[in-house]
Amino acid sequence: MSTRRSSGQRFLTATLLVSATLIAGCSSTAVTPTSPTQAMEVVADRVDADVRFSQEMIPHHRQAIQLADLVTGRTQNPYVRDLAAKIRQSESADIDLMSGWLRSWQVEIPADDDHAAHNMPGVLSATQISSLKRRSGAAFDKLWLSLLGRHLDSGVRMAQVVIALGSRRPTVQLAERLLTEQRAQIGEIGRKLA
Repeated sequence: MSTRRSSGQRFLTATLLVSATLIAGCSSTAVTPTSPTQAMEVVADRVDADVRFSQEMIPHHRQAIQLADLVTGRTQNPYVRDLAAKIRQSESADIDLMSGWLRSWQVEIPADDDHAAHNMPGVLSATQISSLKRRSGAAFDKLWLSLLGRHLDSGVRMAQVVIALGSRRPTVQLAERLLTEQRAQIGEIGRKLA
């Protein structure tokens, strides 16, 4: 019986090491685990930081695109229109990138569900979006910029978490880019609202 247990333990150890090596191999900074415990930690890191970031940032980006779509027909402000166009383009590309990562990890991509997204921390409420839809002109511009600034600030906080805890270099690189871009946009928005 002890031979069977040793054989089973060796098989489990080998399986964990191979799995963790494959997962870590997706990163440009691969870590080769030296024990089953370390192998499980590599998997846990990926699940807890990198996967969570993509699963939460996809709905967050979708809401930014929803905000950008509200600009059409409600404003003639060139800054607001240009910023909305940039958001639509860049955040759609980011969603495609993160969706590809989740598919490669065989992890579910968040459903495109506005109601579920409103329940996430840092995402604008349905009431805020509804209030924005009822406005146009300068009143729309002011509220749109204010809400977008809050939305971007929550994205900055999400990026900071994965920069600190993420284990995949591509995820961290995306978060670093978002951090830089969104801080710059928040600064611009603050100047426009001043």
